[in-house]
Amino acid sequence: MKWIPRQSQCPYCSTVYRYGDLKKLKYKKNAKCYHCGRIIKVSRSGWLILALELIAVYAVFNILSILLLKNLSFGLLFLINLIPTAAAALLLPLYLTLVMKKNTNE
Repeated sequence: MKWIPRQSQCPYCSTVYRYGDLKKLKYKKNAKCYHCGRIIKVSRSGWLILALELIAVYAVFNILSILLLKNLSFGLLFLINLIPTAAAALLLPLYLTLVMKKNTNE
């Protein structure tokens, strides 16, 4: 089975946003769809899932390091924990969700 990354898309016109586009949106609250021009809300609710996954990976990495490496120093443990942190930073834009903006005029 092939792993397909989650794709964020415009809720109005279903335009798929690429990684580079999502990276630009990760700190914005609202964005304008470059295809249909409507305003969409950028939701970060998926970041909690990423944080929980990261905690699980940290636990596995730390338990395996303590069991397999007899003379474990703090510096080595820090480097081992740096790997999942770097991976999470790269995956962060993929956990954004684009949702319809509620009309406040109604």
